Amino acid sequence: MINQSTEKKDICLIGGGHSHIMAIKQLGMRPLPPNINISLICNDQFILYSGMLPGLISGHYRPEDCYIDLKKLCNQAKITFIQSEVERIDYLSKQIYCNQHARLSYDLLSINIGSQPMLYDIKGATRYGCPIKPLKQFFQSWLKWLQAAQSTDEPKHIVVVGGGAGSIEIMLAIHYKLSHTNLPHVNFSLICARPSILSSYHQRTKLYFEDYLNKLGITVIRGKRVTAISQHKLVIDYDMTLNYDFVVWATHASAQPWIAKSGLKCDHNGFILVDQYLRSVSHTDVFAVGDCANFIHTSIPKNGVYAIRQGPVLANNLIATSCNHSLLAFKPQKYYLSLLTTGDRYAVASWGSLHAHGKWVWLWKNYIDRTFIAQFNQ
Repeated sequence: MINQSTEKKDICLIGGGHSHIMAIKQLGMRPLPPNINISLICNDQFILYSGMLPGLISGHYRPEDCYIDLKKLCNQAKITFIQSEVERIDYLSKQIYCNQHARLSYDLLSINIGSQPMLYDIKGATRYGCPIKPLKQFFQSWLKWLQAAQSTDEPKHIVVVGGGAGSIEIMLAIHYKLSHTNLPHVNFSLICARPSILSSYHQRTKLYFEDYLNKLGITVIRGKRVTAISQHKLVIDYDMTLNYDFVVWATHASAQPWIAKSGLKCDHNGFILVDQYLRSVSHTDVFAVGDCANFIHTSIPKNGVYAIRQGPVLANNLIATSCNHSLLAFKPQKYYLSLLTTGDRYAVASWGSLHAHGKWVWLWKNYIDRTFIAQFNQ
């Protein structure tokens, strides 16, 4: 009888999110067992690093500064890169069906496909809203609008829907960019469903950004929800209307609809339920990481910090499962460092109740981001 540790094992990674790129980096730093083959399936070879998107919009970075080449990363780690869209997964037969590739079989599967802003329950949002994710498509839509807007002198109204950190950073990045173009008469509005912006942050950080938005003349509409959207018009709480020229949809994370229909056990919001080992609670041969997953016994914010930290644990557990070794538990930290940019080369640092701001914070963030992305593109 063949020892199980010598049997051929096929590991498939679906999605090029933060957790997977960190896992691939870790896997490439050590020799893989000879019986293990790993493939990454992603619909795009180049992914835009979310931490640098505000700086890219502001004009502080070039596009090539902010992209990670998945094919190059996989080649370095001796992992097969497959550029294709996954159409369906059969968890019973362990088959992955892609639209531009032959059917794939797997022994272990990991899903890291991120989340998306809440769109599907708002009339007209999928047609007229410009969601912040996927990031690459959003940036292309922004550039297309900006180019068209610069050909006319008519007043413009930019609206960002959402009150979290990503919403604030995108709004301030757009404000900075447009204040350094020849566009006259641009108004800005931020629509926040909660009573205050940055609801998960310390009061000092909230107040700083409240004051800064007010200083820039950005209108903040609090405690209101967009209930419908049509071409150039938003409906707020069913009775108030607001005209717009460009609207960014950056609301809280929602699960991609197909996940809940796929057969994996999900929570009431459609996110894949996982245990402390990042493993599906319903399918022990499936792992899920990053924004598309929720832990069954704890709750953590959906951001890049936790996704990145899951990468090394995932890398270990995929190999450990294949070799019948014990798994590592993911232990999320209570607090995490948040560095929020203000459009210009200035940023705010927040860690629990600690708060600081200045040009030095932006330089610090710039160093962290450039160092992070360089490790994948070297």
